[in-house]
Amino acid sequence: MLAVKYLLKLYETPPENGHISAFDTYGNTVFAGTDSGVLMRFVVEGATSPEIVPTEGSLSGDARDRHISGGNSARSAEAGGVGEEQQAHEEMHADDFHAVSQLEKIYTTLVHHVVVSETQRRVERIQHSRTHKILFVLCEHRLLVLNSITFEHIYTVSDYVGTFFVSDSRQTSSQRVGRHVICTTETHGRELRVYEFDIAQNKHVRPMAPHKVMLHEQAQTLVTYGNMVCVGMRRGGYRLLSLPDGNTCSVLPLSGDMQPLLAVGDGEVFMRYDHSIFSVSMRSMPSGRVLGRTIQLEDEVRHMIARHPFLFAFTESYCDVYSLYDDDVSERLPMSGCLFGSQLGGGDFLYAASATKIWMAGLHPLRHQLADLVERFKVEEAFHLLSTQRSRNSLDWQAIELELHVMVGFAYLHRCRPKEAMLHFNDHIDPRDLLLLLPECIPPGPDEYSSELRGLLKGDCVGETRTSSDGVDFASKDEDVVNVPVGGNNVEPLLAKCGPDIGCWDGGFWEEWSGCCPYNTYIGELEKAWLETFETFPTVPRSTDQADGVIHRQVMEWGCITAEGFLERSWEALKDELVVYFRSRLDQASPVHARPMEYALLVLALEARDHREAYQIVVKSSSLSVEDCYDLLCSLHEYRLLACLLYCRGYTQDADRLLRQRVCVSSLLPPWVAGRCNNSKQSPAYMNVPTALHSQLTRLLTPLPKNECLVVADLSSPRGAHSPNDVDETHTINLPLSLSLPMYLVSHLNIPALQELLAEDPDAAVITDEEGCTLLHVLFSLFISVRDLTEGEAMTKGSALVGLVLSCAVLLLDHGADVAAPNVHGITCLDVLAIAAGGVFFDIVVSALLADRDVRKAAAFTNKDDNTLVNGFIPIA
Repeated sequence: MLAVKYLLKLYETPPENGHISAFDTYGNTVFAGTDSGVLMRFVVEGATSPEIVPTEGSLSGDARDRHISGGNSARSAEAGGVGEEQQAHEEMHADDFHAVSQLEKIYTTLVHHVVVSETQRRVERIQHSRTHKILFVLCEHRLLVLNSITFEHIYTVSDYVGTFFVSDSRQTSSQRVGRHVICTTETHGRELRVYEFDIAQNKHVRPMAPHKVMLHEQAQTLVTYGNMVCVGMRRGGYRLLSLPDGNTCSVLPLSGDMQPLLAVGDGEVFMRYDHSIFSVSMRSMPSGRVLGRTIQLEDEVRHMIARHPFLFAFTESYCDVYSLYDDDVSERLPMSGCLFGSQLGGGDFLYAASATKIWMAGLHPLRHQLADLVERFKVEEAFHLLSTQRSRNSLDWQAIELELHVMVGFAYLHRCRPKEAMLHFNDHIDPRDLLLLLPECIPPGPDEYSSELRGLLKGDCVGETRTSSDGVDFASKDEDVVNVPVGGNNVEPLLAKCGPDIGCWDGGFWEEWSGCCPYNTYIGELEKAWLETFETFPTVPRSTDQADGVIHRQVMEWGCITAEGFLERSWEALKDELVVYFRSRLDQASPVHARPMEYALLVLALEARDHREAYQIVVKSSSLSVEDCYDLLCSLHEYRLLACLLYCRGYTQDADRLLRQRVCVSSLLPPWVAGRCNNSKQSPAYMNVPTALHSQLTRLLTPLPKNECLVVADLSSPRGAHSPNDVDETHTINLPLSLSLPMYLVSHLNIPALQELLAEDPDAAVITDEEGCTLLHVLFSLFISVRDLTEGEAMTKGSALVGLVLSCAVLLLDHGADVAAPNVHGITCLDVLAIAAGGVFFDIVVSALLADRDVRKAAAFTNKDDNTLVNGFIPIA
């Protein structure tokens, strides 16, 4: 993970001021003390956040001896051709030019300097308050408090200080404003003293520790965090001290001539030991294992700056940057001889200084760091990093957290873990972003509407009361229907046509669309990521009979599978989780988001042949639009669903016309049938069988006694008069019974769903529509689909169809359906069967129905005998 976006040399001190010996920063102000007793204040102007500088390239040797370094860490998409490569090359040069122009605006001004030592003694250490404009300066063993603007002397804390450290006053926000805790060591003693300096109460300084803290030897360096202090001693090594109770804990010994070196950041202290850096938590006194992370070094480190999540280790020739979430060096910066830096600094810039030069590094913004971690699927580390930055007032923390969840969601999605992805997406993402991965769930735009749909919408727009004009025909010609296949996968034309924002359509499906999420990907890249995930699973050794060379891998939960099978399963898993995700959020979604979710649920339900769910979506939906669904439902011949949607949206006359033309059984029959069915002998059913078999047909058309039904429907009940549409009681749309759920399930031969529905509501088997047609009428009309086929095709399709029709017919008869029931025109279901599938298929169905009737009669007689025996009577023949 790269830390530095660019590196810039700000200033080189003139010889007359001496060499830099102390250094600190606050905001864009730099403070430096020299070995000749001079204290200087610089102001850096023109520096903008690294997010504004659009390049991450490297330049060097400019006219002002500035040096910019860093690597381009942003991923670039592979160019598809020479033109794209050339364009990318030109854009890179444009970004470099823009970056140089931005950095040229940065300049450093020495605004104030003062001599704090009349004897030109060395300024040992300086530290600026994190909350107030005061500067703590150690010179000639005197710890001074100065005004950081004017360098006016405010107070002298002590005249016998070896070194000091001022606790980060931002951590004491619960305390009174202006309170600063200062830890100091004696010049030649072993005592650790703690002072409290309060700028708000007459600049008063008082000892704070209730008792003396004696060290094993004089401390050469120390840092603090909260109530914990870490000191470094030449022979005593590193120790942790608790200020409230004085407890100490030995952390790490030192050996040889190496001086102790410390750096603190985000509650963690880093200690140099030989050619390694160790860390210890300072949030509480450790118990058990003390040392935390370990970083191996190549050369001796002379200075360290901890800026979470990075550690900058300065050597004599360079600076190595370590990411606390990685094991190796992240990058190496050409910063030679840097010995000073701001320990408690923050923000988008890092400042460091050598004896004569002051450097500024523009850091990558937090979003870039989070994206880098997520890209390498370090999800926990990313959320930990975000939590450590919560205190930064300059951040829109909630917006970044939301963005991180979206990033992580797509990271899980790319690793074929859609369930975890949906948990992170939560309510943070526009559902249309996810539908870009499933283009079949995106409806056509206005320029792709069929002429029928345009006519329907035009009739509504000119002020008519939602009725279709006479010139509108509901897809009466199949060749006029727009082909919108379920299962397409080409989203690029959509994005290319509408541009990067896809907001080219006013309102409609893309209303309030803010553009594609930058972390989204197209289908090709998603499948590529899935294949990379597939390659992480162990391979299965091929047997001798596997000569095709296809690699099989053992995938958890899916077993031994090929890459092609893995992609197929991955798409299925994504669609399943999308269904669960959309269902759980549909009730609370705004109309703008509910519309795409309902459309996607409808498409996925139809694709999965879940007809009951598709019906529920249409009749219960509040945001499903006619213009989105019209051409899709027409292309799939889902005229019942389309009529339901038209009724629900107020297109009553259009829906009635669609019923007459496409849905009702009478629309499938020749006009002459109704007139000839008044005479039963002239009905199509009787005309389709020899005269000798008319008696069998008459027996079949005789109404069946109630006791011969396995499940008897209560025709006198209110539910027998009108079948429910399987919707909520609060749903106020009264649909015609021809559009009821049982009719719809029968029209699709969805026997499992129909069986489930009849188990819940047995009365549904005996409903009749507006023409008096029963479910058996609708069932036998399905043979119309094979009437116009060639003989070979008709036999193949009819043979498969007849088995399903018979299974469904027996199920309906078991629940009280009546073969003999005529509609208002006197047409029975057998008449419909004779017209739709005369000949062999008619004979098969009639024979099966007669056999079923005989079995049912025998079963009823057996049950009657059993009841008689139970009552104590034996029938006499």
